[in-house]
Amino acid sequence: MSKLKGIIRKMSGSVGDLTFKNLNGSTVVSEKVTTVANPRTNKQMRVRTKWANIVAMYKGIRPLINYGFENRPCNLTDYNMFVKVNMQLSGVYLTKQQVTGGACVAAPYQITQGSLPAIVITGEGRNATTNIFIADITLSASTTVGEFSKAVVDNNPDYKYGDQISYFIIKQKVNEATGIPYCQFKANAVVLDAANEEKLWEIVPKNGFSAQDGCIGHSGNDGDCVFAWVHSRKSNGKTLVSSQMLINANSKIGDYQGDMAYSLAASSYGSSKVNFLSPDAEPADNSAGTGTGGSGSAGSGDSL
Repeated sequence: MSKLKGIIRKMSGSVGDLTFKNLNGSTVVSEKVTTVANPRTNKQMRVRTKWANIVAMYKGIRPLINYGFENRPCNLTDYNMFVKVNMQLSGVYLTKQQVTGGACVAAPYQITQGSLPAIVITGEGRNATTNIFIADITLSASTTVGEFSKAVVDNNPDYKYGDQISYFIIKQKVNEATGIPYCQFKANAVVLDAANEEKLWEIVPKNGFSAQDGCIGHSGNDGDCVFAWVHSRKSNGKTLVSSQMLINANSKIGDYQGDMAYSLAASSYGSSKVNFLSPDAEPADNSAGTGTGGSGSAGSGDSL
């Protein structure tokens, strides 16, 4: 560190590796700190290893959920909201090597948040059924959008013509060469229109729009995946949405959850520093409720 005189004594800011600072009428110049400690406390590592998969999922689903967070503050983006709501969920942990390889695990994250009543889901996994009642209508290859729309509007007071029902499905894949998981993202939608003579299953997939006990439900086997239905409406120039979570039908997700997955992910970054007396030392997984007693296509070629 040294003091400067003359015309350059009025300088402040940074130039290259040097920092200039005014102090008592003189300019003090010092070298910038070029090495930054790598944060590896237990708390920081849990955030770091959990955050990566949330970001990977957002990258893939981003084009499909514009306006998905209806009342987000003006200073936050859809990305900010997606990360915020899903960081509170049970973690999916990825190693540094998996992240570098573009890994993405299909997880039951929240994809929308809005003012329309949520679509209630019963059943688990691929047997999920919505509370969108369609009475005794039989959905088949010959069912028109108009017939389907009338059944929905006539039997569900929260729906009206012009509303949209979207179906999202994210399929889990694994790169056979590297073993790194990746996802395929897809969404289809139908706008409720009593006059539309198009065939329903030519617009939306049969597996996401089947009649199950008088309601819209999922049928068939889409393999390992997560999926969801979303109700949306345009009102006074604003997009209204229902708040929805993806439904888990991914048998591979367990390989990336829990204490063992976290430990493997943390060690790939050089492990975490656990300080016995520091509040940074957390329970195994706060989001899972455990105690100490005393989170387009995100494929294997992408990187975060």
